Amino acid sequence: MKKNLLLLMLALLLPAFMYGQEQTVSGTVLDTYNMGVPGASIVEKGTTNGTITDFDGNYTLTVSNKNATLVFSFIGYKTQEVPVAGKAKVDVILQENAEQLDEVVVTGYGGSQKRATLTTSISKLDNAVLENAAMANAGQSLQGTVSGLRVVNTTGKPGADPNIVLRGGATLTGKDNGALVVVDGIVRNSLADVNPADIESIQVLKDAASTAIYGARANGGVILVTTKRGKEGAAQVTYKFKGGANFSRYGYDFLDAEDYIYYNRLGYKRTGRSGIDNQAGYGIGNNLYDIRYLNDDTRHLTNEGWSSMTDPYDESQTILFKDHSGEAKEATFKDPSFTQDHYLSFTGGNDKGTFAASLGYYKEDGMVRGTNYERFSGTLNGSYKVLPFLTVNGGVTYTWSRSPELWASGLSNASVFYRTLSQRPTWNPWNEDGSPASGIGTADGNPQYYLDKMTQTNGTRRNTYNMGFTADLIPKKLILNGNASLYHVDGQQERFNKAYQFQTAANPNTVREAYARVTKSNQQQLSTTLTYTDTFNEKHNLEAMVGGEYFNYHYFLFEATTQNSPSDDIPTLNAGSNRTKTTSKKEGYRILSGFARVNYNYDYRYLLSVVARYDGISKLSDNRWGFFPGVSAGWNMHEEAFFKESNLANIINNLKPRLSWGVNGNVNGLGYYDVYGTYAQVDKNYDSGVGFYNNKLINGGLKWEQSQSFEAGLDVGFFNNRLSFILDYYNRTTKNLLTDLDLPLYTGYSSIKTNSGTLRNQGFEMEVKGHILENVKGWSWELTANLSTVANKVVKLPTNGNDKNRQGGQLVWDPKQGKEVWVGGLQEGGKLGDMFGYKQDHIFKDWDDVKANANNRYDAVGELYGPAAYAALADKTGKQQIEPGDVCWADLNGDGVINTLDRVKVGNMFPNVTGGFSTTISWKDLSLYARFDYALGHTLYNDLAARSLGQYQGSFNIIDMVKQTWSETNTDTDLPKFYYADQLSKKNITRSNNAGANTDNNSSRFYEKADYLACREITLTWALPKRWISKAYMQNASIYVTGQNLFYITGYTGTSPEPALIKYEDSSNGTANMGVDDGRYPTPRTVLLGVSVTF
Repeated sequence: MKKNLLLLMLALLLPAFMYGQEQTVSGTVLDTYNMGVPGASIVEKGTTNGTITDFDGNYTLTVSNKNATLVFSFIGYKTQEVPVAGKAKVDVILQENAEQLDEVVVTGYGGSQKRATLTTSISKLDNAVLENAAMANAGQSLQGTVSGLRVVNTTGKPGADPNIVLRGGATLTGKDNGALVVVDGIVRNSLADVNPADIESIQVLKDAASTAIYGARANGGVILVTTKRGKEGAAQVTYKFKGGANFSRYGYDFLDAEDYIYYNRLGYKRTGRSGIDNQAGYGIGNNLYDIRYLNDDTRHLTNEGWSSMTDPYDESQTILFKDHSGEAKEATFKDPSFTQDHYLSFTGGNDKGTFAASLGYYKEDGMVRGTNYERFSGTLNGSYKVLPFLTVNGGVTYTWSRSPELWASGLSNASVFYRTLSQRPTWNPWNEDGSPASGIGTADGNPQYYLDKMTQTNGTRRNTYNMGFTADLIPKKLILNGNASLYHVDGQQERFNKAYQFQTAANPNTVREAYARVTKSNQQQLSTTLTYTDTFNEKHNLEAMVGGEYFNYHYFLFEATTQNSPSDDIPTLNAGSNRTKTTSKKEGYRILSGFARVNYNYDYRYLLSVVARYDGISKLSDNRWGFFPGVSAGWNMHEEAFFKESNLANIINNLKPRLSWGVNGNVNGLGYYDVYGTYAQVDKNYDSGVGFYNNKLINGGLKWEQSQSFEAGLDVGFFNNRLSFILDYYNRTTKNLLTDLDLPLYTGYSSIKTNSGTLRNQGFEMEVKGHILENVKGWSWELTANLSTVANKVVKLPTNGNDKNRQGGQLVWDPKQGKEVWVGGLQEGGKLGDMFGYKQDHIFKDWDDVKANANNRYDAVGELYGPAAYAALADKTGKQQIEPGDVCWADLNGDGVINTLDRVKVGNMFPNVTGGFSTTISWKDLSLYARFDYALGHTLYNDLAARSLGQYQGSFNIIDMVKQTWSETNTDTDLPKFYYADQLSKKNITRSNNAGANTDNNSSRFYEKADYLACREITLTWALPKRWISKAYMQNASIYVTGQNLFYITGYTGTSPEPALIKYEDSSNGTANMGVDDGRYPTPRTVLLGVSVTF
């Protein structure tokens, strides 16, 4: 009994005893200048009990007992643990963490600088972007993450390269604008097939003072990629897996069979044409399509699942039909498709040597059946200290990838995302036996039929080999580096068309064409640098580097086509009896370079950097050598005594103005042998032999394009870099642009290449980083953002006798000036990318509206007449009248005639503001990461909507926006009356383009502002507790869920609002398709589950 009473008393007194152990601690957190640190975190170790300091650095915290330990932390300072030891007051002086305050930035050729001494414009990618998302192309990681860099998905096809342009580009054509990509010192054309998991860091060199060290090829900026290397310490094994589903974006919904028949037959009736039953899909008489008139012979179909409707073309008739809408879409698209990404790495090392190895496998199925991207990758690198002063290093990488094309040769994205989706819904894409139907063409049949009949395979193998050494000639002062590398790429593509037969053909196509293409490229680089680093009199800090490089590139192509193979079972070239094409070529170029860089600072306050490069390239003749200098300077004002003593020092801890100037070069727009003369084949049998002739005029005096760039920047850090800004203004003028000068026909040549163009780009960039919370009761919050603006101006063009040396363009009426002016095209003083069309004022509601606004009008584009003008015609044969539901076009010069003078600027294809932002919010072991990017100011011509509502092809299905077009019961609309074949009817949409997908001269209604905010990634991560994973010998383990490309916030009505900046070589008609959305392969939404473990 006494024992029980004693236990009860102890239980009752225990809380009081524990409470009595609690202790209130207060104090001040100071920095090394004895200034209070506001917002510093103080946490009782092993708990979530904590607080933060006030503006003066003071704090108060009640801890659980007098033996507790306090953990003090703040961004930019080393974390400290201090025992309370029964004290009521605990003051702490935080020591700066140089690694956090001085971010190290790679500057090229083995060089690096701390951000604090950097005088040029270099952005570093936040590595969080590479952690969790599954990316077929590492270039996607740059979307919205680097100021000044415009990264656009030109297609959602797996593995495709995004379009990457720095600061608006530096060419007139939009061609050869890409940034120079350098991976571990090896020049590459793009980031294709680089495994994002192998990447340690990505830096973007933007101003000419930083890129001048790469000279000849750095006009579009430089993307420096450093892959992971071995480090001293215990060996580590890491495995990462990501897997999930991709969900398709289709854009518009198309009509079901009943609405399809209704609108098409009504639109045909409105044209006054006869022969409606000759139209495929909604005409009656072709048994390929499930549409019939109701009569005694067809009445039984009403009992076999067929539906009926009144014929809008002839209301006395009833139509029977069967609805197959959506079936072709299901046959074409794989929704969802799947992605998997595996990565295994091994790293380790000691004071003698290090090693790193990795294996990767990635596969992403495309939205369109038959398309995908698959990649195998492997890396191995290491270093070994042979002598105390000599370290050798080497590495090898291997990737193999394949990305099958669409099922038919030459089939475009527009064919899939317009024609295939708009298959006639009265056509059954499946035969009676359930096999896929061939339809009436390769773009108008069931894709699953042609995937079997038109076989293809491709593959690309990339290998890099590099060896180098580092010699400490004078330890930590004079270092000699040497490196040799080989980059080899093999590409192979094969196609074979088996015998196939259209449903409308009497006999099968037995051409059995076989095609093969083999490419090989070899690139050798040899470089050496000598770097001297020293400090004089404790305040003069110097780093000087000189170096040289040899670059040699060779390319080989072979392709051939044969026909008439005897069997579907022999898909090789040699089986074809008819050789229709054989092509081969070899080409290459060389660059020899010398370069130097000097970085100097006095007491870390006054900063100076000078770089120079001298390049000679085999592409040029008389002016082969180019000199590319750069100079930059900065001032760390916060290091001045007067600044430290001012009140500003309590708020601003970093203040560095910067200035830079430099020159870059470019000859990417020049062929390998243009300055030596190129030849074309006249005929296979010319005077019993093969004849050639010189097909281009030679201009041996061509020079380097040169971009001179001036930049002013400011780095500002507040509250010990808790909030920091990097601000830049740039002005870049590119001279000696390689342009084509048109020649008179009597010369026998169309043009000659000259150095006569000048282009100016200028803009503003801002990068912001904020550490809002740092371990406050377990919570942390970081935010980064960037913004860029760009404006371009054509300064000079080749003299050609035209006003402002205009090339192309349109002659229009300018109401402000009251005269005709030339706009668009290229002209001195003009902008790149302006788009022009006919301005739609409104849709005529009724006859009163027509008579009030167009009674005497003549539309010269559509050959249309207003009521009074039409009545006055003596001969009305072939003439059409302007009617309700037609477009009322703006008559800019008021002459009563709508013609080419009445075109206006409808937008610009290039965004003028781009940027992005990301944030990470974490609590204990959970973290949420989100990344967004945006683009403002660009316009897209929505050709897919225009083409569908204009029914250019005459019989395809139509997007459901047709229900919003003008009708007698829907007069208040901005969409004109629906007609069969707009280009043959009223030209309310296509205008003067005759159904072509062109940038200019369309209806302004279909030029849409395409500003957008894109959600690129949202990831929720759970880091498993150490006490769990340590039992399984794991160092780190995490599980995460990621969503990629989840949504756009935009007013654009098409599938993707991203700028339509088709790369020049991807467009069959040059730059004509830029700015045009004709049905692009959209980027899918992706949801992934990932696991990462390290042993």
